[in-house]
Amino acid sequence: MKVELITTGTELIIGQVVNTHVGYISKKIMPLGLRLERNITVPDGEAIRDAVKESLARADIILVTGGLGPTSDDITRDIVAEIFEAPLEHVEEIWKGIEDRLCSRHITPVPLMKSQALVPRGAKWLPNDAGTAPGLYFSKEEKHLICLPGPPFELYPMFEKRVLPILQALVPAAQAPHIESFRIIGIGESRVQETIEASLREKFPGIEIGYCARYGEVDLRLITRSEADLHQAAKLVVSTFGDNLYAFGEQTMEEVVIDLARQAGKKIATAESCTGGMVAHRLTNVPGASAVLDRGWVTYSNEAKMDELRVRADTLEKYGAVSRETAHEMALGALELSGADLAVSITGIAGPSGGTDRKPVGLACFGLALLDGQEPKITTVERQLVQKRDPFKQMASQAALDMLRRSLLFPS
Repeated sequence: MKVELITTGTELIIGQVVNTHVGYISKKIMPLGLRLERNITVPDGEAIRDAVKESLARADIILVTGGLGPTSDDITRDIVAEIFEAPLEHVEEIWKGIEDRLCSRHITPVPLMKSQALVPRGAKWLPNDAGTAPGLYFSKEEKHLICLPGPPFELYPMFEKRVLPILQALVPAAQAPHIESFRIIGIGESRVQETIEASLREKFPGIEIGYCARYGEVDLRLITRSEADLHQAAKLVVSTFGDNLYAFGEQTMEEVVIDLARQAGKKIATAESCTGGMVAHRLTNVPGASAVLDRGWVTYSNEAKMDELRVRADTLEKYGAVSRETAHEMALGALELSGADLAVSITGIAGPSGGTDRKPVGLACFGLALLDGQEPKITTVERQLVQKRDPFKQMASQAALDMLRRSLLFPS
């Protein structure tokens, strides 16, 4: 069955709100054997009418998000009622639920809110446990249209509790595809394809291969109906990319680092300049990070590097703050002052200004210090990253985490 998604809202079109519905809904329907054929985002207003009519002509299942609220720009309900030639009817049960919900929060309902209790004749309404606007389900002549509220905190619970059972009933015998994603760092998208695709297609005819490029890394995605084929294909990917393959599925680099460090019983310290604490921040996003992360420094100024991490003044004067020498002393200072087993450091030029011919914007220097017996062992790396501040910080933090990962994978 063909599925299309229409996301409505001017706030999505003008970039005021990021559209997260596509990814969420795609992941939820994939196990049912359903896949989104198309997604269109339209502003509030008459564009919704055209989008719904076009999707009804193409798809079997149409999901519409947004436009079910009480304000003047919420017209999805009216448009679909008109398209299905179904007059709107007041449902007292819905209105009573809205009143009870608002009264429990000491809020007096306003007359405008009564529009949310209107349901097109013949449609099924879907209770909203997190808000006041119910969803709507139309079924006519093998076409299925489901309208959902726009806010994620309302849409997601409704989708899981009310919509998934409807979809499961529509496709009870669907064979769910088998999917695996592989996260590969340090190899470009074209090189990944050149390295693996011919072998995959030769050994596993019919396998679907996809690539998603991000700064400094690539996600390789495989989809097949055969679980056995996917298992063998995964073994081929692992053997082909080795330690450049850092994770499966949606696992993040920081989750991998925390898992490896926890298993090894190692503590980590961070010393950051240009990334402003992003490495430590990402590590602390992982549950259980307290067992691994000892402490972190953000030493943005030269004075802070000297005062907090024992970077020598003559090192800064001779080599500069952005140098392998400074990264070396930052990592060493963090290791010695923290008592951690590993310490990683970053210093660089995030831009947009501050670069020179010898040290351009995007230059980053990294240090990794660890105990090798009783003596510290320090490794430094210099890399030229992107010349845009936000992606530079993301790439730099990812590179630092990857240094930690590789050190934990291959301890000296």
